[in-house]
Amino acid sequence: MLSTVPLNAGRRRVFGSVFSPSPAHSLKSDNPVTSFESTDSSSTVKADSQSNSFATIGGSTDTASADEEILDHARAAAAEFLSVPNLGFELLYAYRDTDGSELLKEWDRLAPPSKECAEALGYLMRTSPWTLFEWYGNDIRRHFLMNFRSGLTKLLASPEKDGLLRTIVDCLQLARRIYLAPVLHFLVPLTPHQGAYLGQLQRAFHTVVSYSLPWREVSKLLASELTRDAVVILGIDTLDEAFDAEISEDEMEVERSYSVSYKDWREETPEARENLMAEGEDHRVTIARDQLLAFLNGLQLVGLGADKAQKVFAEVMNILMGDFIQAAYAGEWEAPSTVPQHLGQWIENVYARLAVQVLSVIHSDVESGTMDVSFGDVEKWRTVGIARLGMLRVSELFDVVVDWPASSGAVEDLRHFVTQTKPRAYVTHWFSLNLQQRLLHPGASTVEILQVYISVIRAFHLLDPNGVLLDRIARPIRRYLRDRDDTVKVIVGGLLSDSEVVEGPGPADTLVELASELTRLNHHAMQNKNSEIDFDDMSWLPDPIDAAPDYRKLKTADVIDSLVSLFDSKEMFVKEMQTLLADRLIQNRRDYLRETAVLELLKIRFGDSALQACEVMLKDLTDSRRLDHGVRNDQKMWGDLEASPTELHAKILSRFFWPEFQDQEFKVPDEITNLQKTYSKCFEKRKNSRKLMWHNALGQVTVELEFENHSFSGEVTTWQATIIYAFQDSTPDSPAKRSISELADQFEMSVPLVRSACLFWVSKRALHEVTRDTFEVVEVLEHEHEHAPDSDSDSEAGEADAAAAAEAAAAAAAKETAEAAAMEKMNVHWQFIVGMLTNQGPMPLARIIMMLKIAVPGGFPFSDEELREFLGGMVTKGKLEIVNGGNYKIVH
Repeated sequence: MLSTVPLNAGRRRVFGSVFSPSPAHSLKSDNPVTSFESTDSSSTVKADSQSNSFATIGGSTDTASADEEILDHARAAAAEFLSVPNLGFELLYAYRDTDGSELLKEWDRLAPPSKECAEALGYLMRTSPWTLFEWYGNDIRRHFLMNFRSGLTKLLASPEKDGLLRTIVDCLQLARRIYLAPVLHFLVPLTPHQGAYLGQLQRAFHTVVSYSLPWREVSKLLASELTRDAVVILGIDTLDEAFDAEISEDEMEVERSYSVSYKDWREETPEARENLMAEGEDHRVTIARDQLLAFLNGLQLVGLGADKAQKVFAEVMNILMGDFIQAAYAGEWEAPSTVPQHLGQWIENVYARLAVQVLSVIHSDVESGTMDVSFGDVEKWRTVGIARLGMLRVSELFDVVVDWPASSGAVEDLRHFVTQTKPRAYVTHWFSLNLQQRLLHPGASTVEILQVYISVIRAFHLLDPNGVLLDRIARPIRRYLRDRDDTVKVIVGGLLSDSEVVEGPGPADTLVELASELTRLNHHAMQNKNSEIDFDDMSWLPDPIDAAPDYRKLKTADVIDSLVSLFDSKEMFVKEMQTLLADRLIQNRRDYLRETAVLELLKIRFGDSALQACEVMLKDLTDSRRLDHGVRNDQKMWGDLEASPTELHAKILSRFFWPEFQDQEFKVPDEITNLQKTYSKCFEKRKNSRKLMWHNALGQVTVELEFENHSFSGEVTTWQATIIYAFQDSTPDSPAKRSISELADQFEMSVPLVRSACLFWVSKRALHEVTRDTFEVVEVLEHEHEHAPDSDSDSEAGEADAAAAAEAAAAAAAKETAEAAAMEKMNVHWQFIVGMLTNQGPMPLARIIMMLKIAVPGGFPFSDEELREFLGGMVTKGKLEIVNGGNYKIVH
């Protein structure tokens, strides 16, 4: 004080020699703060070196006065008492896991002021409290930047992020207590405006904290902390299968009273469902909730809460809502669906509750109080939840359609989503992309594509009865099916499939669903299906706003009509119907009731005239059976049947109404030839103006074979029976042996067909291949008990291989016959091609095809690839040559 008083006195004398002192500034001897003159000089120096001068903040410095001297002494005493020691961040970090009481003692923040200091604080609180708190706020900023900022920055940059933000918040709370402890204990009680002054210091502390810690890093840590506890509170962790495996049965029974699982909720009664997520909260959830709210409360106190924390919390809750919907409802497709009801209860009882509790803690500022959540906000969250559920169902929609109708519940959920134009466009866009990636490619068979298309029709009819969404989705499927060569064949084959296999899985290459669909024909819908406007329909509505210009509303999901309308003309279906019906009718069956029923149902759709040829084919079978019976009676009467034990029955077909068969020509044994001649003679006596043309390859033969110790009986094809007939001279001592070339020459049969028949009999253990293309009769078959287990498996594998080889050889023979027939038909159009190239010169392939489609009556029946192969063959033969970059030219 000795160094301070003379300086002040000298200053007064200097100013007094120039300016006359004012009488108002005279110092009174009874002033209670005159005791400040005895303040220790060292304290004054320390305060000056550590803090800003009060005079620079709010004091009057224009004139020297006794009041100013008193104010200076009071400020110096307050600065000495409030100043924080520079003990560094390490000491603060060491006390991070404590309540802070020991730390406050270590920093000497709870020691009461001396009498003189208390009088000074009281004086300042009466005269200039805002100045005092403004100075202390600046000193807090200065001290924090000098002592804590660098330590917090290093801590924030540490690689271990787990629990890091909680450690930082604990350290900041200790720093806050260090700064505010003397204020709360000794300054705030001196003023009635406690909240305003304390808020001023808190804002200063929050400002320096926000300045020191980059929010980009803090927000990542905050999102991680919120997610860790919110996952437990929202019940997302319990939806994991790994979690179910960890808990015991006793814990499962206890936790069943509180569960957010949709599976558990669905199994409860309607009364129990209301309380399953509202009462009896699990202790794990309670602990996580308390930890999260305590953490957020500390976050709010240190200035890292408010608007920024609310945004992070909103982002986390937004993500977790999607995670919950994915975990709880993925694959839950059962009907009737109660997923929207469960989702609504979860949002109201769990999601909204957490949001209310958190927002009540991390509010914007003290004056605004808690942030209220209204029922309107809950309804908005429900709308967002339904939208997220809809997006989940859209991502699953292809699998839902494949599993139809077991997955109809997912479509019911999706109906809540497609109530507006944008969601409807979203559904069709993403489902079309899935179709292109997972279905409409060469790897998928036509049967699979048509099965999915049928399910699409049914699923989207439930989703959108107006048919607008189905109209958008079906267009790419229909375009792709039109380009498939076997589409018509598969559709017609499905219509003619047997009713016995409709309810089962059915063959892999048969669309059995169409058979049951055809039997559920709605005659009333068929009568009105072509009427665009029904003027008697009192419930008529205009087309939806998002309908395409060529949209046509269907009242029912008619699958067959959708498939038939794939092509512009129904003639293709009628021709394919004749071909497949012919293949089924020539089979040796007792009756054809299924074919007759299908034909009657199809006549409703196509009309009687379109299927007249099919009716004639069925009538031929009825007449043929009666005629065959008559011919057999005539043969018995004339004694023609006594010469041979073999029975011969014939199906007599009208050549004009039946499609052309791909017949494989070969000779049958002489015994069969004689029976055919006798049968023809009896037939011609009954039908004078008609003659029989035998198609040997189309028949079936019942064969009975007797060997040394085994036998065979079954129905086989005519060429298979012909081949085994050649081995009939076999004996146990001398088994018959034939080569493929011998059999081909004997019966004038193609080599692939002969090999196919021989391999068939190998699979039946009647023949075995001794050398390549040489087969011998198996007279003695070893008994099964004489075989070791390995031998049995090898034998079965050999039979399977032989059967597969026989099928492959038969397919090769059929393909060869088909190619030969196609080449023969193509030779008919060769004259058109020769004429065009002769008259008009060299032409490219595209122009040749265009000219053939115009010139050939009925249209050109071959594809571009088939014509290219044919022309390539003609180039190889030297009849054509390619000139000028792909033009075909006649070689003269």
